[in-house]
Amino acid sequence: MSVAERIEERERVKKLVDLVPDSDLDAAARMLRGLAVDPVAWTLDNAPLDDEPITQEDIDAQAEARADIAAGRVYSHEDVVRRLGLARREGEAGQ
Repeated sequence: MSVAERIEERERVKKLVDLVPDSDLDAAARMLRGLAVDPVAWTLDNAPLDDEPITQEDIDAQAEARADIAAGRVYSHEDVVRRLGLARREGEAGQ
């Protein structure tokens, strides 16, 4: 589709939106948002906040992780791939 054709199609869609009855506007908006927005990003943006309390186990695990980082006991993703001899597939992130 050429640029001019896309512009014309957008104008046709805008005119169709104006024809949607008020009682169906919410449904039409949801449908258009579903086409226009990345569903994963929308899900993350609308996910409920984590409301679980932080436990002592969580605090201890965070402290252990910080100690490992400070002591250099960490491996990058690239290190793990190399150490395990894993080959990356074409088009995979980091290529």
